[in-house]
Formats: sequence, structure tokens, C-alpha cells
Amino acid sequence: MNGITGCDRGRFRAVLAAAAIAFAPHLFHISPFVSVFLFSAWGYALGMQFRSWPTPPRWLLVVLALYCLGMVFSAYGRSFGEDAGVTLLMLMLGLKAVESKSLRDVLALSFLSYFVVVTNVLYSESLPMTAYMFFSVAAVTGALAYLHSGDVSPCPALRRGMKILLQALPLAIFLFIFFPRLQGVLWGVYNDRGKGVSGFSDTLDPGSVSDLALSGEVAFRVDFAGPVPPVETLYWRGQVLDSFDGRVWSRKRPFRPVESVPGNKGSEYTVTLEPHSGKWIFALDLPAPVSRRGITLGEGQVLEAQIPLRFRVRYTMAVAPGPDRSAPPGAWAVKLPGGNPRSRDLARQWAGKPAREAVGAFLRLLREGGFSYTLSPGATGENDIVDHFLFASRTGYCEHYASAMAFVMRAAGVPARIVVGYQGGEVNPMGGYLLVRQSEAHAWVEVWMDGGWERVDPTSVIAPQRLTGGSGQFAPRAEGLLPAGGVKMFSRVFRFFRLGWDAANNSWNQWMLGFNYERQRGLWERLGLSSGGMGRVIAAVALGFGIFLSAVTWNSLRRPAFRRDRARELYLRFLSACAALGVPAHRSDGPLTHLARFTARHPHLAEAAEPVVREYVALRYAGAERGEDQLEELVRAFTRRK
Repeated sequence: MNGITGCDRGRFRAVLAAAAIAFAPHLFHISPFVSVFLFSAWGYALGMQFRSWPTPPRWLLVVLALYCLGMVFSAYGRSFGEDAGVTLLMLMLGLKAVESKSLRDVLALSFLSYFVVVTNVLYSESLPMTAYMFFSVAAVTGALAYLHSGDVSPCPALRRGMKILLQALPLAIFLFIFFPRLQGVLWGVYNDRGKGVSGFSDTLDPGSVSDLALSGEVAFRVDFAGPVPPVETLYWRGQVLDSFDGRVWSRKRPFRPVESVPGNKGSEYTVTLEPHSGKWIFALDLPAPVSRRGITLGEGQVLEAQIPLRFRVRYTMAVAPGPDRSAPPGAWAVKLPGGNPRSRDLARQWAGKPAREAVGAFLRLLREGGFSYTLSPGATGENDIVDHFLFASRTGYCEHYASAMAFVMRAAGVPARIVVGYQGGEVNPMGGYLLVRQSEAHAWVEVWMDGGWERVDPTSVIAPQRLTGGSGQFAPRAEGLLPAGGVKMFSRVFRFFRLGWDAANNSWNQWMLGFNYERQRGLWERLGLSSGGMGRVIAAVALGFGIFLSAVTWNSLRRPAFRRDRARELYLRFLSACAALGVPAHRSDGPLTHLARFTARHPHLAEAAEPVVREYVALRYAGAERGEDQLEELVRAFTRRK
């Protein structure tokens, strides 16, 4: 058998189990090739210990290491980012298990497992992931304790690992509050959006999606200083789309900073925005930034961050009086490409009339023309998508109505633009905040009337319930699975737990993940440690560490010197081998009693087991002067025989 010096098979297996627990969440993030390689390497390492498989030569390990490095570079190139680093770490975890020959190698494998646990925050900072990471650290710490203990079972060592973590918790809390924080983040969270799924986009292509799926992912949460306004009045603007190429609306004009609308501001609210890898900042019409660090107000009353938001941000806004008079329209506001002749003929009826009258006529057409709201309008391959919508299908969702109205208004000579963002939200009574999901993504039109841009939402004419109840009520529902009363009760129970879970996540985000530089400084100021108190904070931290280290040093000095009991360790390794053969040691068993039970169960191994016990008894009880080397040879011979 290829044994590991200073570590028996059971302890090596416990270390690999802890590494597997640390690795488990990465199954969803890394390439299947890496997972297969890692499990194959671990399987071979176990075969080396339990089946006496040959140890790979050093040249083969070097070739495997170079091959793994080449695979990482071929897959990720020179952009050595998070995924590449995590992949390389996983491959190292597999190779280290195969080359482990001594206790030092097993310790390195355990420390690599700690790094694997930390990499989980590169993909998720949620409350469940944090709890799992705590469990993973406890498992790795328990494996380390088991590695250095004489316990036959790993359970006492796992409890010891949990105890160590709980003892370290007060120090961790102290450092979390008082250790100076960076003004930024160490990593970003990416979230890719699938095709045909509801959510915010900085373009509008109403003819490309045949069936819109609603996404329940959270876009942002809002805490109002006062009561939450009626949801039908909440329009969260994100981008202004000023250009149309015949199919897609987009923003072509460059971002130009402007001053906020002067006048008395409305009630304040604070937004906690989830990461989306863009620069969009969402706010109510019209936005008046209160805390605008890193945020710029631009033409069209849209907000942008200075950098892509790959981390959660929190900002405070107020509602400014409207309408938006900061950007008088130019030629771009009536510019259209060719096509859609029937829509142009319709617009000629209102050409030259006041803008408000043209808007009223178009809304009346929608109200009386047999139009309907649906999330499954069917995709169209036609070029004249506005004509197809107004004169053929007459069914769609907000994108179709906003696109058609903006086109007809421009064709009639009325300046118009499209605003995309979110509308409404859901009040969470357990936290008193507004929850806005990706399914609340919305598009509406702004028309230049009476010297300002005024909001006109054509969807409100067709489906006013969309503004109060969201898009979810238009999603198709399965029928016949439960009676109507059962469906309603199940929905209420599900909503209760869903909102409760979101309230817990929101509290976690606000008080743990959201404890940033500004909040830490605010806490220091409330404690009387303002700008001039940094020295006192550092002094307090240094004093605390000094007291802690002094206590540890005093405690270690008053203890008797620890002497390693090698004979006991070797005997415990023998007991572990016996337990693997179905004869575990009982707490009441002495060495001879356990030997009798073992030889009765396995008489063919009595010749190998009896010398081990006799040698241990001589060392432990008879004061024999022979060293432990003889006992180690006997234990090794027994493990070979079994």
C-alpha cells in the first residue's frame, strides 16, 4: 500500500471529503472537463491509499501540470480573470491529492481547500451561500483537527472545528466593524440574461420576441422616507431611446451632463440596485440626486454611473417637479427611416395639429381599435413592423405600443422619444420597502408638449391593470392541477414565504454586504470617532490585539509542555484499520480485550495483530525501552496484511 507518512487512510479520506464540500458549489460555474479531471484525480488518490495503485512518477505529474496550465490558457487566453483563476485552483486541488506523500502535502491540500471556499464569493454573496461557506470552513477545520488528533471517529474533530469558529466569531465581528474599509469592491458579480426573458435593456426591438418569459429576479429595492406612493404612479426611468432604424430603437446621442430641475424637491427615497454590468441608474421622474457620489445626471433626465455596476450600489434620490424642460428637441426628435407606409398615411391625418390633440387621437385609436395586451404576440419577420402591429396583429406588450406611438408621433411632426425602465413594484410588508423585479421592466413614450417632455403611456389605455398589478397577471397559467381555491391558498402561502425570504436577504444586503466605507464612517461618527478619531480607532485595535496576544501567551506559558505521544498515535492508527474491517474499538475496551474481539472475528489476521498489541502494551504499561520505530513497523505490516 502507498501510505502517507504521518497520515493514515481515514484521515486522508476526511481531508478529501472536506475539499469536496468546499468545491461543490463550483460544479455550476466551471467547465465539466475540470470537474471530471478533479474527481478522477481524487479517485486515483483514494485508490493509491486503499487499493495500492502505483504512485505516478514525478515526470508524469509535471506533464499533467503543464497540460492543465495549457488548457486554462487555451480556454481563457490572456484575460486571466476570475473564472480562469478558479479553474486553475481546482486543477491544483486535484494534482495535489495525487502527489500527496507526507503529512505536509495533506496540510497543503487542506489550506488549498480554504482558498476554494473563499472563491465562492466571486459568484454569489447571498445569505445561503454565506451559510454554506461557514459550514465548509467548519468541515475543513474539522478535518485539520482530525488530522492532528488521536480520535478514531472524525465527529469529535468536526465539533472541535465548529467550536474554534465560534470562538473566533467575536474577533471577526470586531474587525468587521472597526477595520478600515476600502472605498470600492474587490470583485464583481456578473449575471447574464437569457434571450426572450423580461428585464431591462438599452435597446427596444418589439418584433424579435414571440413569447416573453417573466423573470422574477430582483432589479432593485427602494426604501421611501415616507409612505410608499401608489404603484401606478411609479415610473423608474433608466434610458432614453432617440433613434429608430426601422426595427430597433436605441440611443445614439452622446451622454451630456445637465443640472437637476430647480424647485422644491419631493420626498426622498433610497435605492439598493443589484449588479447588472451596465452604467444605468434608475430613479423616479424626474430624478434629483441627493447622494450623487459616482452618479451623473444627463440630458433626458437619465442617470449614469461612472463605472459599470458589477457590484450592489445604494444611492438616495428625491423627486423633482416636472416636466423635463432641460433638452428642447432637435431634428433627431422627428427623424425616421423609410418604410411603414400605412402608419405614415395615418399620421398625416394629425400633421400640423397641436401635439396634445395628436396624442389624444392616437390613444383613442388604441382604445377603440380592438387592440389587446399579451405577452405572446408572435415574432414578425416583416420589415414594416409598425404597420404589422397597427393594422394586422393589433396585439403586443409595452414595447409594441411605445414603438408604434413614437413612430406615428414623429411621422406627424410631433417630437417624441421612448423611455425604458421599470414601472410599479411590490410592497413587502415584512420590510416596509418596495421590491422591483425584472418582470416590471417597461417602456413608455415622452412627447414634447407645451414646452416640455411629458410622459404618455399607451399601455395604460389598453391594460390599465398592468400598472397596478404588474405583468405577472398576463402570464399563462396551468389549469386543472388544483382547484381554484387551492391555487389561491397556495399562492398566498408562497407569496408569504417569498416576501419573508426577500426581507431576510434585504437585511443581509443592507447590514452586512452594504456595510461600506460610508456606513463605517457614519458608525464611527455616532461613536464619537469622527475625522480626527482615526488614531483612536487604530490605537483601540492595537490595544485589543495586544491584550489578546498577551492572554494567549500567558495561557500557553502556564500550561505544561506538550509531548507528542507517538505510541498512542500508532495504536490509534491500528484501531482505525481494525474499524475498517468491522471491529471498532469500544470506550470500555482495553488493548487485550479489543484484540480478543478482533481475533475472534478475523482469526487469519491474529498473527499480524497480536505483535502490535503486545508491543503497545510493553511501551505503554511495562516501561519497555525499545522505541516506537518497532511499533510503527508492526502497524505498517498489519495494514499490508489486511
